[in-house]
Amino acid sequence: MSARKVAIIAEAEQGKTNSATLDLAALTARLAENECVEVRWLVVGSNAADAGTELSRGTGYPAVALEIPREASITGELLVEVLHPFLMDMRPDVIALLHTSRSQDLVAALALALDAACITGVQSLVMQGDAPVFRRAVLGGKWMAGIQADDRPLVLAVLPGYFKFEKVGRTSAVMETQRPSLPVTRTRLIEVKESVTEAALTQAATVVAAGRGIGSENNIDLLSRLAALFPKSAVAGSRIVCDGEWLPYHRQVGVTGAMVAPELYLACGISGAIQHLAGMSGSRFVVAINSDPHAAIFNAADVGVVEDLNTFLPLLIEAIEKTGTDTDEHGLR
Repeated sequence: MSARKVAIIAEAEQGKTNSATLDLAALTARLAENECVEVRWLVVGSNAADAGTELSRGTGYPAVALEIPREASITGELLVEVLHPFLMDMRPDVIALLHTSRSQDLVAALALALDAACITGVQSLVMQGDAPVFRRAVLGGKWMAGIQADDRPLVLAVLPGYFKFEKVGRTSAVMETQRPSLPVTRTRLIEVKESVTEAALTQAATVVAAGRGIGSENNIDLLSRLAALFPKSAVAGSRIVCDGEWLPYHRQVGVTGAMVAPELYLACGISGAIQHLAGMSGSRFVVAINSDPHAAIFNAADVGVVEDLNTFLPLLIEAIEKTGTDTDEHGLR
């Protein structure tokens, strides 16, 4: 039986990729449990060869680096034009990339260009006989839908944090570097504005996050007091908090906000919507505080506290102020 071909697309910026990129290799490993799979990385962007070398060494999969100059205006349209000929030549059965706010400019257009089936927001994979069924949340996370695509190729956008890659140790990189000619596109990137606050959020060792369950905007000050007790900390919010203008959008954590990976994540009044869980999936240790004992956030927490925030947080702040956090530079004991 011939091997199923899988192309994993990774975007590179100055030789770096999204920290969740290896999740895509974990998805591929799941597919390989049931059938023979031939995998190749397609790394596109600036200094793509550096990123491709690291990915190849870390996974054992060969990589093709498609170098795009840093000064180029990289848009979803440009990436489709660059990737299309390589994918047509490779003819993969499955094309996987991360489901992020950035990739949403790319996924549908790429599927259309390839006349491919497309499933976004993939969170898990189950097998029904020999066929993979991809599961994703629907109706605001209240239900999980299983989707099976009979057509090939199939483009998959995978939510970060739901597949964990087991490292195989360092291997020799198998790399090929190409410099494709850049097409003339109808769209161009005018400007990228980096928020100092967002940069601090993604680099924070401790994140104190607010959800609708905090009750009111006035309680943001309470969370800020808690965050101030930890080194390298930041206050963040769920989408509904930012939609309500309790916090600015550059503090939003989730698929359409920032992807964070702190040592400690304090989820205050957060229900646990799938989109938010994806944004905090890289957290090393999660403490959830919610008055609803059935809140989905507890499924993702290492420690759960069922209590009213207005009762619990002042007591927690008082206890920490008396005893100290006794933390290292990363915010942990």
